[in-house]
Amino acid sequence: MRSGTTVTVVLEPRAQGPWPQPRSSNPMLALVTSSATDGKGVTRVTVRAAHIGSASVTWGPESAPLFTLRLSVAAYPVQ
Repeated sequence: MRSGTTVTVVLEPRAQGPWPQPRSSNPMLALVTSSATDGKGVTRVTVRAAHIGSASVTWGPESAPLFTLRLSVAAYPVQ
């Protein structure tokens, strides 16, 4: 993806309870700009690719994340 692009992740409700707050491995590269859970338990998280590089956004403990989003940000259009 290109720098400045935003991605919205929609996470379905979990039987074990709400999704943990998302955590970026490098907020300078992948910035979590919003996170909200609706009344049905659906969580929507928006992440902005801020700079060139690679980063991950995870939900849950570092040792065993429940979900991981990996971003690679390029300086040029990706074909």
